[in-house]
Amino acid sequence: MRHAFFTLLFLSAISAVTVAQEMDLSQCIRYALENNLAYANKNIGADIADEQYRQTKRDFLPSLYAGSSANKRYGRSIDPTTNTFITQDFFSMNFYLDSQLDLFRGFTRVNSAKFQKLQYLINREEVKQQEMEIAFEVMNKYYDVLYFNKLQTIVHEQVELTALNLQKTQKMITLGLQAESDLLEMKAQESSELHNLTLVQNQYEQALLNLKNLMHYPLDENLEIETGVFSVSADSFFSPDEVYLVALGHMPSVQRANLNAEASLKQFNLARGSLLPRLSLGAGLYSNYADSRKEPVDPNNPDNSAMVTVPFQDQFSQNMAQSVFLSLQIPIFNTWQGMSKVKRTRLEHTMALNTQQDEKQNLYRLISEDIQQVNALQKERDLLQAKKELLREAFAVSEKKLEQGLISVLEFYTAKNQLAQAEADWMRTILQLKVKERTIRFYMGEEYY
Repeated sequence: MRHAFFTLLFLSAISAVTVAQEMDLSQCIRYALENNLAYANKNIGADIADEQYRQTKRDFLPSLYAGSSANKRYGRSIDPTTNTFITQDFFSMNFYLDSQLDLFRGFTRVNSAKFQKLQYLINREEVKQQEMEIAFEVMNKYYDVLYFNKLQTIVHEQVELTALNLQKTQKMITLGLQAESDLLEMKAQESSELHNLTLVQNQYEQALLNLKNLMHYPLDENLEIETGVFSVSADSFFSPDEVYLVALGHMPSVQRANLNAEASLKQFNLARGSLLPRLSLGAGLYSNYADSRKEPVDPNNPDNSAMVTVPFQDQFSQNMAQSVFLSLQIPIFNTWQGMSKVKRTRLEHTMALNTQQDEKQNLYRLISEDIQQVNALQKERDLLQAKKELLREAFAVSEKKLEQGLISVLEFYTAKNQLAQAEADWMRTILQLKVKERTIRFYMGEEYY
């Protein structure tokens, strides 16, 4: 019984390893995003920018510092409790509590908070941009795998058909109804098709490897993808202007350019604010202690001259001091660094505006090109569909003629190869059309997964 249990456990483990995981496109994209370290770092960078933004809001709070120092003095020095010169060794301590609040800094704190918020939003858009790029890459690799998988099926069907015709031809030769040369031509064709099958299988394996690498999927584990995507969908009609207006509101590249233009304006305001005066309000508490400060043991007895150090608690309260200050700093001359920074940030803002406009133009161009390609691929798909149906009928006729000896083997394989090529071209066009249609739907705000 124990041996049976371990045998069952071993077989279960083997089956768990060998069973391939089937994933659709959305699952592949999700898996790639979850395992991409560069994408994870982009998210961490956005979290860092968010913390920097939060800190700029905390900068509006007053600062508060507390401190203490201890000193051992030797020889002639100033007694910190009486502020007089004494010549003796003594131990002293100082205590302070300071607070400061900036009342005005040329609106730099306000602009700095707004700038850091924009930097955080820019980082979020960069995360979305990388997410979109990964989704596009996975989609292309995914459809490559589908294409070569389907092409592998087409070539394999050709090999099987040729093997079947070889058997038929062998029987016909035995009956004396066909020449030996026909058999040799078919064997040559079979060798060529087996070679093509090997090439296509290698291309499929390479495409699957590329997809695994992009997804960061374990290379030693099987991966199967869903293949039911070759149905012909209804024609899609897109207007470049309508798609562009929708894409403007969410495409990361455009949003990032908009935020960069706004952030450059905040940098310009920060540079101008550094030229304005700075007004600060501060307050503090101070106290000290020194063992050189003495008091009579019995102040009511003039004959008793004995002295004792004033206790720490008494000195701390007696030496307590308070202060309030108002500080004004006016920048007068700093070797024109402030003015130079203002000029640079103004030019950087102009560059950001140009980049913003260029991103919008580039987006419209990409949308127009993709829509034009969709329209062209839809026409090509319909033509290839009709061509494929006609070639299928022609191949059926050629197959019957070959059995009756009305055409040569070369003519038969010409019809067969034309049909296979038409099926491959139709399949390629279908996949290209799906890529372009999904791309446009991305522009229109459809989720990647």
